Amino acid sequence: MGVPQDHVEAIALVGRALVPYGERPGPEGVAALIDDLITCGQKLHDALCGTPSPQRPAGAFEALAEWEYFAAVGPLGSGSHANWNHARGLARIMRQLVRALEHAAGASAS
Repeated sequence: MGVPQDHVEAIALVGRALVPYGERPGPEGVAALIDDLITCGQKLHDALCGTPSPQRPAGAFEALAEWEYFAAVGPLGSGSHANWNHARGLARIMRQLVRALEHAAGASAS
């Protein structure tokens, strides 16, 4: 069985968001990245919510709660730096969601 497409997309988005500060895209690129992160991350969130609790690893509940908060609240502050930090925060949470889903898939396969 291959890696789900949502996971591949998520890992690529995480990679785009977690580059060194000097390599960040311009304001329009950051805005587009945030949109992509939220779209993909919400799919991961929904998939993890649909996973039976016993199959979820430790930390899954926290990742779900963080995702809900960060996706709803948006950047803390204003300006391009706040938007960039928001994108990076979303990416870190997405990385946790992917790990939790991979753990759950492994738990259900055994």
